[in-house]
Amino acid sequence: MFNPKGYYTSQGYTGFLPDGARMSFPTQDEYLDFVRELLDAA
Repeated sequence: MFNPKGYYTSQGYTGFLPDGARMSFPTQDEYLDFVRELLDAA
């Protein structure tokens, strides 16, 4: 089970993807939605 992690920066929210990559998002909610869709598609 993937545990979403990330942190806020001056540019928004940086979240870690299941493969270990980092990606920037405007908000934490958008990050969580993105990860959820990624895992649903897998």
